[in-house]
Amino acid sequence: MADVPILVCTAGSLTGKQFEVPEGGLDIGRSEENSIRLDEDGVSRFHARLLLDAGQLWLQDAGSRNGIFVNGARVTDHRALKVGDEIAIAEHVFAVQWREEDVTLTQEVPPEVKAAIADTTEEGATGSWWWPFS
Repeated sequence: MADVPILVCTAGSLTGKQFEVPEGGLDIGRSEENSIRLDEDGVSRFHARLLLDAGQLWLQDAGSRNGIFVNGARVTDHRALKVGDEIAIAEHVFAVQWREEDVTLTQEVPPEVKAAIADTTEEGATGSWWWPFS
């Protein structure tokens, strides 16, 4: 299973909403072109960017005037994020979390396994039980 970073808004007008961070990252700001739009004073048109690189989540200031804060400390360039970090942008606060992504394996079941399963599941079956991993 792969871990997927998500942001959970804990304060501001988007409270309760969750945002998955895709491989290409996402942008945060006041412009409608952003993945997460924060329409309020104190938020720049293009405020911040989240990047996912080799399993590490990064936060980058996109040249905002009022800045981004992680756990109360201002980020002026970029910073690696971890579970539990809080990102503050104006009145909005986002908690960084990771969730497991469901991965379904698609593998063809060999005919001999299908036959063995059929032998043991039929009512009154006399076939012997077979373990394919011995």
